[in-house]
Amino acid sequence: MGIYNIHGGHSLQCRGASGFLDEVNEDRKVKNKVIELLRLAGHTVYDCTDDIGRTQGQNLNNIKNKCNVHNADLDVSIHLNSGRNDPNGDGKTGGVEVWNYSNKTAAISDRICANISSALGITNRGTKYTHGYFILNNTKAPAILVECCFVDDKDDYSHWNADKCSAAIVSGILNAAVSAGTSNPKTSEKTPKPTTPAAKPTTSTAKIHVVHQVFAKDKGWLPEVIDFNTTNGNGYSGLFGRPLVGFRAKTKGEASIAGYLKYRAHKKGGPWFGWRTDYDKDSSGDTFAGTCKSEIDGLQFYIQGVSGKHVRYRVHTSEDGWLAWVTDYGEGLNGYAGIFGHAIDAVQIEVV
Repeated sequence: MGIYNIHGGHSLQCRGASGFLDEVNEDRKVKNKVIELLRLAGHTVYDCTDDIGRTQGQNLNNIKNKCNVHNADLDVSIHLNSGRNDPNGDGKTGGVEVWNYSNKTAAISDRICANISSALGITNRGTKYTHGYFILNNTKAPAILVECCFVDDKDDYSHWNADKCSAAIVSGILNAAVSAGTSNPKTSEKTPKPTTPAAKPTTSTAKIHVVHQVFAKDKGWLPEVIDFNTTNGNGYSGLFGRPLVGFRAKTKGEASIAGYLKYRAHKKGGPWFGWRTDYDKDSSGDTFAGTCKSEIDGLQFYIQGVSGKHVRYRVHTSEDGWLAWVTDYGEGLNGYAGIFGHAIDAVQIEVV
């Protein structure tokens, strides 16, 4: 029986690429299933994923250190690619490729590429070699880096299935047929919730309040709202019929008690914007998710720094009315509130 180190690329604090698919979300799905299938086949498998590194350097070193504790036969780094920039679909898939340090892993790499290409019906970009990737250079065991597909290619997205991809990887590693064993995860599998650093201990049982505010198209920033149905008669931030083009939210009170609100917005017809923390400024000095120009059709939230608390939220669109409640990041249909292509015009949110 073999010994394997498996990890998803990047971390929850230092995230990878995003578009139609979010790299960190999807590589965790694949990583989890690969580990499950290898263990079911009787192999020893270590999960060397890092979820706490705040910079690329910290993330890579954390993964290397976890891998090098074990005397493994193979290290497998799972990623999703970017750079196709094909939001409309050109009828061509970006496809799969696997990176290697040397030809010692070529046979496994070739099998994985062929298997994923066949299982998903996407282009086989083939086995590639580099001495420029940190993980390939610094693990004790031979390592490969799998780029499963392109997050920003609509054609790849239409073919994506994390379970099938996982089975294809395991089949390539073991050189044996492996069944995915589950249905399409885009309709049946919940996105894993992010793991957050341990919360500071507190004895407070007081409610955590959320302040949220919408930038409505052609109207600018509307008044702040606290929680769900507490400070205005309608119980939401937004204006029916005026799409959101910017959004911000934060917990109210001391961070040691109230924690931090993490959230991001999805651009209508485009990718996910980066994660935001409360009203904190980013490198451009902005304190909100979005551009204040492009319409928003998806939102995701979770709370960080406190234990036992959850973010509960829902959104409204002109086409659909109020959509179903979502609790935390990863719950609900596809792990977000909204329907891609339908602009959000109102938001309700609270911490429970």
